[in-house]
Amino acid sequence: MNDQNLKEIVAAAEFFNTTAKKVLAVDGRLHAETLISGVSRMAGSLMYRSFGFDKAIEPGTSVLSDEANIHGPKLMNVMLTTLQQLGRQIGENDLNRDYLSAKFSTLDFRESHDRLAPFFLKYCETAPLGFQPAALGAAVAVASLVHECVDVLPIENGAAIAVFGFVEGTKTAPFPIAGSPQRTPRSTPVAVKKPWYRFW
Repeated sequence: MNDQNLKEIVAAAEFFNTTAKKVLAVDGRLHAETLISGVSRMAGSLMYRSFGFDKAIEPGTSVLSDEANIHGPKLMNVMLTTLQQLGRQIGENDLNRDYLSAKFSTLDFRESHDRLAPFFLKYCETAPLGFQPAALGAAVAVASLVHECVDVLPIENGAAIAVFGFVEGTKTAPFPIAGSPQRTPRSTPVAVKKPWYRFW
């Protein structure tokens, strides 16, 4: 990764961080678990879009793929590395497994996607920035949010929520954005060897 690529990823991270805080605020307040879950889901969803799967797959369908197994863990690694650079000594073995769940968010996957995707995808279009580097930028944004929320959500809990969000995003066919052309949906099975992180 060259300096220009790094600058693009950092700029995307800053935009995603700031935008998510504005979009997900309720009466000027933020729910840490929902914020972290939402941005991590979008990081995974951006990575999913980079796989080039058939866009006619039924939105919301769980899509297990070798691509997700290869590229999904990169999001976790970027988050953990960024947290370590921020002074948080955490690794994969430190994650609180009890928080590897979507239940802590006040929004489900579709609600998170509907609120954040229009802004995240517009950024990719105007920057311009490919989906994979944008996904890495979102993973950096997730790390900064986990770091910022440590006073109300222990680091090992926030990071675990994020990892589950990455999994959801990389393995869920995204929903259409309001105003985008509608396609006739159909389910298409995708070959898979072994799901990453053994969740689904």
